[in-house]
Amino acid sequence: MRVKVAEHAALFYQDGTVVWDDYLHHRQFAISETAELLCRKFTEFTDVDELLAPLGEADRAALRKVLDELVEAGVLVVEGSPEHDAERRMLSGWRAWGASARHFHFASRTLGDAPYQGSDEHDALLDEKLTRDPAPAPFRSLGGPVVPLPALPADPSWGAAGLMDVLLSRRTSREFGPGPVPLDRVGELLAVLGAPSPVRSRIGRTGTVFKTSPSGGGRHPVEIYAHVRGVEGLGDGWHHYDGSAHALEPLGVSWTPAEMAEAAGDQAWVGEAPLVLAYTAVLERTRWRYDTSRAYRVVQMDVGHLSQTAYLVATAMGFGIGFTAALRDELVEQALGCDAYHEVVLGMSAVGPLPE
Repeated sequence: MRVKVAEHAALFYQDGTVVWDDYLHHRQFAISETAELLCRKFTEFTDVDELLAPLGEADRAALRKVLDELVEAGVLVVEGSPEHDAERRMLSGWRAWGASARHFHFASRTLGDAPYQGSDEHDALLDEKLTRDPAPAPFRSLGGPVVPLPALPADPSWGAAGLMDVLLSRRTSREFGPGPVPLDRVGELLAVLGAPSPVRSRIGRTGTVFKTSPSGGGRHPVEIYAHVRGVEGLGDGWHHYDGSAHALEPLGVSWTPAEMAEAAGDQAWVGEAPLVLAYTAVLERTRWRYDTSRAYRVVQMDVGHLSQTAYLVATAMGFGIGFTAALRDELVEQALGCDAYHEVVLGMSAVGPLPE
């Protein structure tokens, strides 16, 4: 019998114990020190009898028992077995992206026997949770100086564009014409993206908000930061958008086009844009309502919804826009003052006049 360590799991230490995390089948269990050491002998398919042959009879029997237990537990895979075939099929689709990508996907994948709560049951649990764990605020204010933005008109001129026309006109722009984005357009774009909807502005008791883009559970974890250049009434550099106050909060950090391009994976077109929107996610907003790992997938979907809204509004306004997730997260975190363990960088939209 030839066996090797399964490649659909990871090991970690918890309270002095080695834990086998089988993310494919959603199982976690402790393994002994002997089992951990044995696993190191089976990083590739290895014949069990040949490996144990030099040992005395008692040692062979003891280790063979441990190996059989590891095979039964799925820690070791037998060559040619159905488990081996299933692992090969999994790796054929996921090996190129590395262990971390497949770990994230399969650990947050919902299995067929997973229980789901009904809405009434979930609401009752949230009611109880509110008594001991207040919901996080749905909007953030840094508490420093602010620059109020022009209000969103009830009937903006660009809003007259037909939906189908806007959808069919939408393009990803990687080239921009000269000039800034006017202050009123900056304010209107941010209001549509990040402020409460004017038709339903009330904030729910659990911190839910209704905006123009959908968000899992109405949590809206995405924060918006704007880097502006040459906009009258705004200092150049990074600002945080406070959607509740509809105001920008200067961060005191201004990037050159080269610095912006470096943070955006060396994409010069992002650095050339007069307006760049950076999207982050305050994870606690979503985690407060949903305590399963699948909720992290929902956070990624949220920024996709928001990015599409930015595309459509900018297109209706007559601007070029392009989204990118090819970022050097650490550089963005440093500029925005993000705690990477609680507020994660998701992507950027570059906005500017269309080239002539």
